Amino acid sequence: MNRYSSNELVKGIRKRDNRVLRYIYKKYYQSVLHFVTNNSGTGDDAQDVFQEAMIVVFETIRKDKSFILVSSMQTYLFSVARLIWIKHLNKVNSNIVKLSESHEYIQFEEPQPFFEHDFKYALYQRVFLDLPEDCQLILTMANNGLCNKTITENMGLKSEGYIAKRKHFCKEYLIKLVKQDPDYHSDKL
Repeated sequence: MNRYSSNELVKGIRKRDNRVLRYIYKKYYQSVLHFVTNNSGTGDDAQDVFQEAMIVVFETIRKDKSFILVSSMQTYLFSVARLIWIKHLNKVNSNIVKLSESHEYIQFEEPQPFFEHDFKYALYQRVFLDLPEDCQLILTMANNGLCNKTITENMGLKSEGYIAKRKHFCKEYLIKLVKQDPDYHSDKL
């Protein structure tokens, strides 16, 4: 099996290269399968989650021509799949089934396989995707340890001062969005 760099994978996704798609599936499916099956899921659930994650990743890369993968493809795909599975578990855990015979309600509770920080991180990642694209890019590069000068160069800008101000705005806006999210005040966090 060929080895592809992250940039080659992104280019292959944009071109709809079947070799790249098969490579991604063979290389990264097992980690999603392991995660889902170890957290109250089945093999079928893992396939669904992986497919959904692939769709999200592919649509993101194909729509955003300036998309830059700042982590490995495995990390990116796994984090998308992880969020999808957490969202699914939250939805399943909140289902209330009405019994037609007695008009009583039963709440089904699944074991909670995640720790508090997992829900906080999932909330952060979900809200992060609501940020403007430039904010996502700036904060991702800053989180990866790039200095303002490098971020400025990577974005094709000339002013480090603009990046510093924009980074500050993006952080504040992210905090505001997190605090406004209904899950921020829920008992899950």
